[in-house]
Amino acid sequence: MTTEELKSEVKSTLEKPHSMQIYLVFKKDHVLSMRLADIEDNHTAPEIQKMFTDFLQNTLLANDDLTVRKLSVADEQANTIYQYDYDNFPEELRLIKDFDISCAVQMEKFNFHTDNLSHLFGYIIYLGAMDNGIIMFKKHYPIMLVKRDSFLLGAIKSTERFERLPQDDIIRLNDDVQLLRINGHIYILDLKVLERNMGFTALIQKGAEETIEAVKRLEIVEDIQVLRDTLDDLSFTRKLSKIKKASPIFRLGITKETIIQFTKTTPALAGRFKYSEDGTAIRLDTKKTKDAFLKLMNDSFLCSELTRQYYEASAKDNITQTTE
Repeated sequence: MTTEELKSEVKSTLEKPHSMQIYLVFKKDHVLSMRLADIEDNHTAPEIQKMFTDFLQNTLLANDDLTVRKLSVADEQANTIYQYDYDNFPEELRLIKDFDISCAVQMEKFNFHTDNLSHLFGYIIYLGAMDNGIIMFKKHYPIMLVKRDSFLLGAIKSTERFERLPQDDIIRLNDDVQLLRINGHIYILDLKVLERNMGFTALIQKGAEETIEAVKRLEIVEDIQVLRDTLDDLSFTRKLSKIKKASPIFRLGITKETIIQFTKTTPALAGRFKYSEDGTAIRLDTKKTKDAFLKLMNDSFLCSELTRQYYEASAKDNITQTTE
């Protein structure tokens, strides 16, 4: 789905009559469950609905610089929403993928006597009608829950005094949404939440291992173990995981000899790499050379056809035209 199509879907949903529901997502012993939040209708529900409607308006519709990119191949960039395009779904993501409002409305409501907010994992916010709507996921953090055993003081403006508030659990809710599901597609607004809380790290690890195996077959690195040793660095692993699938080097079958020659003759790469004694493999002995190798294998060193200047490009939209 393009950026324009995404905005069109959101705009269409908001322009039609719609309502909002919130579902509490619990996680206990790695088991997920949901409860419908019974929200007061006359005042509270409209305010919460407006909060999330404003979020969609400000974050998506009013953002002229917004770009939608596929998660499996895109680097992290500002004003970017990532469309989840992997075949596998961790359990946390499957909960969002399989969410069905017609079934959800029949779900049990949250009960203080049987449900424990200490196990609250996040929220699913549904905004729309029964036939179509926007599903938002918001991660819950312990700091956002004030337990009933806390001593709460409220500033009472009318008396200019501080008074103890009723001893009930209090949830702090804001519009910080990290994932969306629109028209059957999942979109990621916050990559860190996806990686740290949604079971996605295992998929990143798998993609990185596939890249390492492809690099090993190419025999372009002097010691492949150096790359394996970086898999505990999540930031590096994330970048590494995209190369096998996204890089035109593998897609076009660029040879090892061509790549090595490119590193030795391209001005933008002068002095960036050291080589094996016979000069046929790259030696990755520092963090800088590892980072440069990622950029090399991602084909990020480009030359302008107009100025013949060399550049590094983290994001590349393929505009090559083919004719028959």
